[in-house]
This record gives sequence, C-alpha cells and structure tokens, in this order.
Amino acid sequence: MFEIAVRIRELTSSNLNNLVDRATNPEKMLKLLRLELEEAIIALSKDAAGAERAARDAVAKAGAHDDAATDWQAKAKLALANNRDDLARAALDEKDSASTAAADLRRAAKASEAECVELRRAAAELETKLAETRERLSAMSVATGGAAKPASASSKAASRVAATADRITVLEKRIDFAEAGANAETKAAALDQELAAMQREAKLDADLAALKKGLKKGK
Repeated sequence: MFEIAVRIRELTSSNLNNLVDRATNPEKMLKLLRLELEEAIIALSKDAAGAERAARDAVAKAGAHDDAATDWQAKAKLALANNRDDLARAALDEKDSASTAAADLRRAAKASEAECVELRRAAAELETKLAETRERLSAMSVATGGAAKPASASSKAASRVAATADRITVLEKRIDFAEAGANAETKAAALDQELAAMQREAKLDADLAALKKGLKKGK
C-alpha cells in the first residue's frame, strides 16, 4: 500500500511539460503514462468499492454484537437473582467482550469509510491527469501524423535495471526499519497485554458490584 500511495502521489504531481521535455520519445512516454493512469484508476475504484463494503459489513456486525451484549446483561441479572455470582461474572465477561467487539467494529467502519473517501479522491485526481494526458497525446498525434520514434533496446534495458534497483532500495529500507523496531514492539505488546488483563478484571468487579446494587434497589 505504501508503494501504491507513493506512486499515486508521483502520478498526480507529475508535470507533463517536464516529462515531455526530458523524454527521448515523448509520445511513447505519454502512452505509457496513460496506461499507468488507467490501471491505477481501475485499482483505486476497486479498492474504494471494497472499503465501502467493509464499512457496511462492520456496521452490521457491530449491531449483532450490541444485541449479544444486551442478551448477556439479562443473563447476568438472572444469574444474580439466583445467587450465582460466578455465572453472573462470566456473563458480564461475555457482555464486555461483545461490547468491545461492537466498538472495535464501529471504529473499523469509520476507518473504512475514510479510506473509501480518500481512494475516490485520489481516483478523481488521476482522472484529471488522465484527461490531460489524453489531450496532450491527441495534439501530439495530430502534429506528428501518428509517427513515434521507437525506443532502443538499450534504453529499455536501462530503464528496467533502474526500476529494479529503486524497488530493491525501498524494500531494504523497509526491512531495516521493521527489524529495528521488532524487539521494542514485542516488549511493549507483552506489557500492554498484562495491563489490559488487569484492567479487564477491575472492570468486571465494578460491573458485578453495580449489577448487585441495581438489583437490591429493585427489590
């Protein structure tokens, strides 16, 4: 995704005049740019549709977890009414899990919705660049009568080598960064997990106490 975002930024910010001035075969360069823009727009539209579906699914699943949380709350009250603190605590634990899952899903839905908006915005920017490229190509084709100078085999090979070298450099940097932070992330994750368990137990105690207090008031 990182490489895609970088490439989209490069495409939208590219200056056609500069590209044409630097190219040994401007018409072929513009045709390649047009193809890359078309492919990027298709990919962005597909990803946007996927993000939209993901948001809808997350909202629907969150609703189901809300229903489950309500059901577990009722079961916890029933268990307490029958002096089964153990069952009430277990039911409250399930209720808490369902509520947490619902909240997580709603956050995921918002993230997917934001992603969809961003993807469609990027696609619109590429559409503008594509129209500009097509217009430039059309004018160039009229001016040259459709003739284009073929690129040499050596220039093709050089371009492939340069592109491969760039990809390797990017991957190497990402690997170094990931390895540098791996140990720190593992330690932090273990600490966070232990603290989260402590917080969960404290919350269950508080929920159980509140439920007991509510039942006493209802009598």
